[in-house]
Amino acid sequence: MDTAQQVVAASLGWGDIAKIVLASGVVAALIGIAKDSFFRYRDRLKDAEFSAIEVIAKLDLYALNSRRNIREYYELSSPLNPHNDYQNWPGCNYPDLDISNDVLKKLSAEHASDVAWLSTEKALAGEYLHAVYDESYDPTKVHDHKAEVVGFFGYEAFLLAEKLRTKYRLKSFGQRWGVSDGFPDLQSYWNETKKEIAKRSSSQNSKCLSTGE
Repeated sequence: MDTAQQVVAASLGWGDIAKIVLASGVVAALIGIAKDSFFRYRDRLKDAEFSAIEVIAKLDLYALNSRRNIREYYELSSPLNPHNDYQNWPGCNYPDLDISNDVLKKLSAEHASDVAWLSTEKALAGEYLHAVYDESYDPTKVHDHKAEVVGFFGYEAFLLAEKLRTKYRLKSFGQRWGVSDGFPDLQSYWNETKKEIAKRSSSQNSKCLSTGE
């Protein structure tokens, strides 16, 4: 510290120095930065919550449409005879699930990846169904398996919606219409599909061990 600074420091108390620092705008600038950071963080939380609401609504609708598609499939297929009507056998399709990347980007990486992974899992399920078709003597059986897989993903969508509801403390409005269950019908398809996949995986591993592959 040079002589001039020493003279100034000696003539000023710490209170006076603090007043000068505050008046200089340094602290005001730091407070402004902190406020901006806080507001940006708050806005990100709001954006994530509003995006979660949109995603939950679409996931719930996906689960409901999965249930509808399965019901329609069994209504159409139940009066048919596999031996006579196999060429005209109905199919059970996945419902549409359209969630934009802009919406997913506002969610956490964990939740966004959970939703995005559904599409990849459907592709993998297609490979599973193709193997079922190749091994089945009854070509209609693969359609029954497809209906169960549709139920599997419907329940997966419901579980993701529940996960987001828990995270953001959002309520389900199904009770307004007396629909307060947790999709037990879809859960049964979910459980059966997991059992079948585990059984197939175990069978394939046994074959590999027996052949030495």
